[in-house]
Amino acid sequence: MNIRETAHTRVGGLIVTSLNEGDVNLLSKTYLLTQLAEHGYLVLRGFQHSIDQFSQLVRHTSGRISLDPARSFSGDTAQKVDAGYDKVGLHCENGNSPFWPDLCWFYCQQAPAQGSQTTVCDGKQVYQHLSPAARAAFSAQEIVYSRRVEEQKWKTYAFHALAAQENAPASLEETTLDHLLSLTAGCAGARITLNDDGAIRYAFQTPAIRASRLNPAERHNFANSLFGPSNHYEKPVITFANGDDIPADLLAEADAVCDRFTFDIGWQHGDIVLIDNTRVMHGRRRIEDKARTIFNALSYLA
Repeated sequence: MNIRETAHTRVGGLIVTSLNEGDVNLLSKTYLLTQLAEHGYLVLRGFQHSIDQFSQLVRHTSGRISLDPARSFSGDTAQKVDAGYDKVGLHCENGNSPFWPDLCWFYCQQAPAQGSQTTVCDGKQVYQHLSPAARAAFSAQEIVYSRRVEEQKWKTYAFHALAAQENAPASLEETTLDHLLSLTAGCAGARITLNDDGAIRYAFQTPAIRASRLNPAERHNFANSLFGPSNHYEKPVITFANGDDIPADLLAEADAVCDRFTFDIGWQHGDIVLIDNTRVMHGRRRIEDKARTIFNALSYLA
């Protein structure tokens, strides 16, 4: 395939540009995941593109697809990004829940004429530039996210997540808490309880500084959802594992360092972005061009 590789920023990311409007699905899974493990995120530019081609790329690169029940569906893989028009803080997609995907994907069907940019921030760079005291504080104990999720949303998630498995529920109405709990098997940091109104409350304990699932040698990435949004969901309560609030000065330092290493994607029509969702956080500038059309997909390696 006739492609050119260039750095996205001075500190990270890789742009893979097709020089002949090639078929994006000719990029092999091995190539994409090898480059992703090294660079943290990829911008695929200048390829043939459509929702169907984007969905096919996600499926052939992933082991399993995840969906956000609060977003509108475009087929069985892609979902339209519809989180209002305000600025969105840095986060790992679904990183404040036990259902944390390995890969986060975006497809730009219509690029914004001005502003409205998706942002990326490499947690590897953030960790390297935190003060020793901040590194020690975030490494000393894990953080906990806790929130309530409405019955319709958790049932929709479990129903779609289990669709291809033997224990799949027959319908949304027949989806139970046991189905949801089966998806957290092996996740020691997850606690889920059922409320009388059918909603759940979960607590999810996880490191603020973590290894990448794609590249376990990258052990120190400040990759979390401490500054993330709560569109469509109740805002989570976030504390240290011992129940203490995270000190304001610690959050302020982390926010300032993140800001130094936050960069715009620089959307062009047809761009596809693939992010290591366990290393690189993403966010969004305020939407200035409401014609901007971005689709999202979430997936696991296995």
